[in-house]
Amino acid sequence: MNKKYLTYGVVAAVLIVLAGGGYWWFSNGQSPLAAVASGQDVPLKPTDMVRGSPNAPVTIIEYASMTCPHCAAFENEVVPKLVKDYVEPGKVKMVFREYPLDGAARMASAVARCLSGDQYFSFIDLLFKNQMNWIKDFDGNGQLTKEDILQGLTQMGRFAGLSGEKVQACADDPKNLALVDANWMEGQTKYGVDSTPTFFINGVRHAGEIPYDDLKKILDPLVKK
Repeated sequence: MNKKYLTYGVVAAVLIVLAGGGYWWFSNGQSPLAAVASGQDVPLKPTDMVRGSPNAPVTIIEYASMTCPHCAAFENEVVPKLVKDYVEPGKVKMVFREYPLDGAARMASAVARCLSGDQYFSFIDLLFKNQMNWIKDFDGNGQLTKEDILQGLTQMGRFAGLSGEKVQACADDPKNLALVDANWMEGQTKYGVDSTPTFFINGVRHAGEIPYDDLKKILDPLVKK
C-alpha cells in the first residue's frame, strides 16, 4: 500500500486530498475579499459548532479548512478581535463548518469533533495557530503521510487532554468523518462554496479572507438594525 499522503512542502501552496474522498485540487490565490453574493437562507443545524449567544442578531457562518493558510490568518489575526468586540457582548454568533481541502484537514476536523463547546473552539484555535507544527514531515522522508499527520495531531491533542489513542480513534471515527463530509458536500452543492475561507454573514456570501476593518464595516450596520 502506498503510504504517500501529501508531498512535503506543497501543502502551503496547493492543497490536495486522498483519492476516493470526493475532493479535488484547490489553490489559495484568491484576493482578500474576492466575491460578495446576494443573501440566501443558510439555516443553522443541530450539528453546528456555535461560538457566542444563540440569540445574537448577527450570524457569521464560516466554511474553513484546517490546513488553509488564509483560514489560519483569519483565525489568528481577526477572530480574537471579533470575539472581544462582537461575540462576547452578544452582538454576533460564529458558526464553524468544516470544508476540508485535503485529507489532513479532514482528519483534524474529525479529531476536533470529539470536543464540544469552548473546548472545541480552543482546539481549532490551537490547530490554526500551530498549523505548520502539526502539518509536518516528522520522519524526514520527504513525504507527508497519514502517520505524520496523526503524530502532529497527537501532539496537539495533548493540550486538549486527548491521549494518542483517543486522537487516533477520533480521526477514524465514522460518525465524526460523516459530519465533516456532510458539511463539505452541503457547502459545495447547496451554497456554492468552492474556496476557503467562505463566510455567510446573515446569509450574504463573502469569499476570501476578510480584514478586520472591512469586517467591521459589514457588521456594524447589521448590529444597529
